[in-house]
Amino acid sequence: MRFYRPKSFLSLVLIGFFLVSLPLVVALINAGLSMGTLARQSAQVVYRSVRATEGSRLLVEDLIALERKARQFEVLGEERLQQEIETQHEEIQETLRRLLLLPLDPPLLNSLQRLLSQESQIFYVLQNEPRKAPVREAALSQFSELNELANEVADAGHALIFREVDSMQKSTVQAQQALIWQAIALIPCSVLFVILFAMLISRPIKQIVAAIDRLGEGDFASEVTVSGTHDLAFLGQRLDWMRNQLADVERSKAKFVAQVSHELKTPLASIREGAELLNDNVVGELNDPQREIVEILCKSSRDLQKLIENLLGFSKLQAGASTILDLVDISVAALIDDVLADHRTLVMKKKLNLDLDIDALTVTADRNRLRTIIDNLVSNAFKFTPPGGRINLLCRRNQRQWFLEVADSGPGISPEDHDKVFHPFYQGRRSTPGHVKGTGLGLSIAREMAMAHGGELTLVDAGPPGCRIRLTLPFTEESTTL
Repeated sequence: MRFYRPKSFLSLVLIGFFLVSLPLVVALINAGLSMGTLARQSAQVVYRSVRATEGSRLLVEDLIALERKARQFEVLGEERLQQEIETQHEEIQETLRRLLLLPLDPPLLNSLQRLLSQESQIFYVLQNEPRKAPVREAALSQFSELNELANEVADAGHALIFREVDSMQKSTVQAQQALIWQAIALIPCSVLFVILFAMLISRPIKQIVAAIDRLGEGDFASEVTVSGTHDLAFLGQRLDWMRNQLADVERSKAKFVAQVSHELKTPLASIREGAELLNDNVVGELNDPQREIVEILCKSSRDLQKLIENLLGFSKLQAGASTILDLVDISVAALIDDVLADHRTLVMKKKLNLDLDIDALTVTADRNRLRTIIDNLVSNAFKFTPPGGRINLLCRRNQRQWFLEVADSGPGISPEDHDKVFHPFYQGRRSTPGHVKGTGLGLSIAREMAMAHGGELTLVDAGPPGCRIRLTLPFTEESTTL
């Protein structure tokens, strides 16, 4: 089953906002309905209570007024009082009928029925029996019982009010608890929707950022895939197209560098051979100015040859060529001496101080590549160390690994360059006065060759004064300590 996927990132965000807010909207609507129900119930309770209380009060007052008028009529016998008795009787009857229409408790309704019946009987006697008759006297004496019953009705009305208020409080508490439980149930739903849509929104963005980081680091082999909405997926396709274009450009660049470097080797070899012949006095003795110029030619040709070899080595690494290692047993101390011998002239010229602390290790590695790694590290140290400076070389075995550290007393590496010093063609911000920058490939090539051996090249300590770079390689079973 394939889930619905929005066509645009905006649609995904809007759907997310809708679904996240939906539980909260449901909770608000339900709370509104609950409050409306409580409001209606409260209005009914208030109406019933007020009507019952008011009716009970009026009933007590009207019965007292009826008894007073009836007793006045017994004494005075005025026709006016008889009419007032009839009017008072009608008001009592109307009040009782209104009370009987209210949804009251059965005991209260029974009391009202009794009150209605007894009041009607008393009024019948008062209307039909002559003054001073014993029956009228008996009827007048029943007013005390009637008033007592009316007071009971009034008390029952007040009790009804308290019961209704109590019931409303319970209903309010129940509604409040129900709303709280609904909120407890709906808020996690909103949180889950937030987490879900945060993942749906952030995942393609993270994929795009990761793809851009890979492209920035020069990884053009990993395919760019972006999952998500149609527009983000299309953006991923365009990034993958850009990756292919950059890969083609990188291959063309590597091919161009390799061809140019190879073409430069032949004339450079002739220049270097001619300079060496002049330096060896093959064509005649040179005076001091001429010898100085020839030495400059020899040194420059060697530097140029090394730059070209770095370019060729980088091109081979980029093309993935020569990945097979020619492993042989190598004396680390002897290999370091061999590398330092090539730089003896520079050491003497700059009057550098070398501190060597090299364990006598015999390791299994590719000799040419290990020599290239050490030569690049030592060359950098010699170039950036000022005249009279100090260079330290430390070689130790550490459990199943061995490491070589090369430290110089040069200007060091800027903090901004820490993550970039091993990138191809990257030139640091700091350099020694008069130093001519190279290609920026030495450390990059050294790191690639170290990784080919299963090791690593790391910046141990950076920043002034000096720089310390560590080469760490596995110490295989064939490797020995002399």
